[in-house]
Amino acid sequence: MIKVVDNFLDTDDFNQIKENMFGDNFPWYYNDVITNDQDSNNKLYFTHNFFKDLTVTDAPGISSSHFYLLKGIIKKINCKSILRIKANLHLNIDKKQINQPHVDYSFVHKGCLFYLNDNNGFTYFGKEKVKPKANRIVFFDPSKEHSSSLCTDEKRRVNINFNYF
Repeated sequence: MIKVVDNFLDTDDFNQIKENMFGDNFPWYYNDVITNDQDSNNKLYFTHNFFKDLTVTDAPGISSSHFYLLKGIIKKINCKSILRIKANLHLNIDKKQINQPHVDYSFVHKGCLFYLNDNNGFTYFGKEKVKPKANRIVFFDPSKEHSSSLCTDEKRRVNINFNYF
């Protein structure tokens, strides 16, 4: 079951996040797989880790000087403990592409995706799908399969993925 909330943040808070993340000085890092090693060779995207978890690194915790941007979201989603916070930037490659379904972690926890721009790169949750809209958040069970897709109507699809308790 998913829950979609539009206009999640007030305009000023949302604009601060978007202006920073869409600005020239925000660091994005190249990844040559989107879901896993079974991805085809032409799948790529960019990420920014705000908070790294213990399961994938020996240096868990805040990993970005831009973490401060997310404090309003963290408070509003009633996050008690963070597992991971990661921003995703998918480029428009002029063709529709749905990525492989995956789970974020196999154990029970909470999750949400916060969208930074309007585009037609849906997120799929089983038989349900959500269209990205600026300042929209979707709450979901990240231990259940879901998948992202690329957009064809904008230059990029940008969201922030929160995994937490």
